[in-house]
Amino acid sequence: KSPNGKKFIVSKIDEALSFYDSKKNDINKYNVGNNNNNADFKGLSLFKENTPSNNFIHNKDYFINFFDNKFLMNNAEHINQFYMFIKTNNKQYNSPNEMKERFQVFLQNAHKVNMHNNNKNSLYKKELNRFADLTYHEFKNKYLSLRSSKPLKNSKYLLDQMNYEEVIKKYRGEENFDHAAYDWRLHSGVTPVKDQKNCGSCWAFSSIGSVESQYAIRKNKLITLSEQELVDCSFKNYGCNGGLINNAFEDMIELGGICPDGDYPYVSDAPNLCNIDRCTEKYGIKNYLSVPDNKLKEALRFLGPISISVAVSDDFAFYKEGIFDGECGDQLNHAVMLVGFGMKEIVNPLTKKGEKHYYYIIKNSWGQQWGERGFINIETDESGLMRKCGLGTDAFIPLIE
Repeated sequence: KSPNGKKFIVSKIDEALSFYDSKKNDINKYNVGNNNNNADFKGLSLFKENTPSNNFIHNKDYFINFFDNKFLMNNAEHINQFYMFIKTNNKQYNSPNEMKERFQVFLQNAHKVNMHNNNKNSLYKKELNRFADLTYHEFKNKYLSLRSSKPLKNSKYLLDQMNYEEVIKKYRGEENFDHAAYDWRLHSGVTPVKDQKNCGSCWAFSSIGSVESQYAIRKNKLITLSEQELVDCSFKNYGCNGGLINNAFEDMIELGGICPDGDYPYVSDAPNLCNIDRCTEKYGIKNYLSVPDNKLKEALRFLGPISISVAVSDDFAFYKEGIFDGECGDQLNHAVMLVGFGMKEIVNPLTKKGEKHYYYIIKNSWGQQWGERGFINIETDESGLMRKCGLGTDAFIPLIE
């Protein structure tokens, strides 16, 4: 916050804006004194309406203008946050106007994060991550691509919930288990977190991840398989525009298995044609089981990680750590993996007494920089019947034996 520090921040923003100089942008049209230029103030009314006055310094003499040193100096703290966000996440904007609009969104998200983190009664913390310059509508359209699973008529491969007791008896027998905690990460049953990037392919990562877990648990093989092959070749789904978990398993079987991702690497939303002959060794499943939503802990403990659906919100998007007890989305829109459950005793700030809080452990597909190294803990109860955010409404486990 020192004068020299502020000058340094101004120099860094100048550096960021030099990108637009090379494109021969007309900087004069962004001059603060030119109030006749309506394009310069695009979105200003929205910004004033949605940004709290104590979260941003502004007055009637000047507005958001990255070419004005006075503006930069007066708002150095927020500008520095935004600059570091751009650098850390390799963000590139097409014009100064777009940068300004993203800055407005960034400030609104920053205010929400700060307000939440000041609430001592919440069980989790938020942070500004790579989604911080997106509105929830933009985030939802880009990343929340799960389509509602519908029962498949006459599927040859689906073992429905009527078959569940027969399958679980084979693996569980008469054994009881601790409903408080079990984590497949501690039993070599979970492969590393991956990143779906700019592609609505959560359905592929969820289904592939649970197959990888089955090979780790049943065959003692730590393999990493190709989500890209499913994105390209699962014709019951829609590639980067979304899909269904059960359709992924159906197509996986009909494809004769999946290649290792070393043979068929992930390219996100880049155009790619289906090529099922990229590898000589494939890893397949025999069928897949639909798990009743009141048996999630049991199925998880004895069968392994589960591909599930969940209703994600912007609270979920900015999760950093802790036990998620925030708001949920209004419909199932994301596919993840259920990999464990646990319990933590937390002191209630009002009563000063310790309270037991139970949670499910979820593996996401937004990279290891998101959340707790790519995972999120979502609150439940000891029995696991509390399914926050519709968790497990759709729940499937692939079977390789």
